[in-house]
Amino acid sequence: MFRGDKMLIKEACRKSNLTKKAIEYYEAKGLISPGILENGYRDYNEEDILTLKEISVLRKCEIGVTDIKNILRSKNKSAALAKCKYVTEIRLQRLQTVQQCMGNLISSYDIEREFDYLLSHDEDLLTIKERLVLAFPGDYGLFLSLHFGSFLYGIIDTDDKRKAYDEIIDYLDSVELYLPSELSDYLEETFTLNERLNVEQFVDTTNKAMAEMLNNTNDYLTQHHQEIEEYHAYLKSDKFLNSPVAAMQRKLRDFQKQSGYYERLVDNLKVLSPNYAKYLTEGETANEQFFRIFPNSKDIYGLN
Repeated sequence: MFRGDKMLIKEACRKSNLTKKAIEYYEAKGLISPGILENGYRDYNEEDILTLKEISVLRKCEIGVTDIKNILRSKNKSAALAKCKYVTEIRLQRLQTVQQCMGNLISSYDIEREFDYLLSHDEDLLTIKERLVLAFPGDYGLFLSLHFGSFLYGIIDTDDKRKAYDEIIDYLDSVELYLPSELSDYLEETFTLNERLNVEQFVDTTNKAMAEMLNNTNDYLTQHHQEIEEYHAYLKSDKFLNSPVAAMQRKLRDFQKQSGYYERLVDNLKVLSPNYAKYLTEGETANEQFFRIFPNSKDIYGLN
């Protein structure tokens, strides 16, 4: 058990109510890192025990090891857990449909009927935003959901929307073939940073600021004219042009041009969401006003 103030795995099992195999598994997965004694035995401390208890609670909530690792490392564990709860709620909704399907099959084992039933209920039950989360588990799907989610609360109720959604899924499923590794790392880092600030609040604040600009473009540009000029001066400076952020922006523009981002993602999103199409139209009008007031900015943003 104890050797001085040392805690071996038997005592760790007793305190955490976990098996030896479970603790060894969580260590192998990088969830805990106990000290190693000269004789090779693991030496656990009270912080390790607290982490093991945390893992035990989260596992009993049916959260996977990968998500548990993200929660343990997060600076905002409540926000990280809320993402898991969101996905769980979607699964609970689906479970009700699955139970009905199983009942139907017990009564009459008709696969063709239940295949059609599940397809139709998936479309009736889940919003497009929820379907994206389920299609792409983990932070990738959640990032897409948060980025475009405010426009995707509708369901797939027409053949055109179904075709557009399938095209988006096909595009997103293969887009990593075109995504530079540095850009992928940068986007992941950005998402992690946003999580610390409460992602949904961050996105909501950004959307409100954009709505204010679109609704009163001339007033907004007039009010912030000096700030925009100063920002443009910074974007033209050697300090910015030689920075990692500038390099990532250039890679992102190249990625959007080369990967079919506008043709395969944006154009199909407009089919799925009239609100998104309206948002883009308003954005184009605002851009025209912006470039009239700041005619040299197209070069700055790489639009020439």
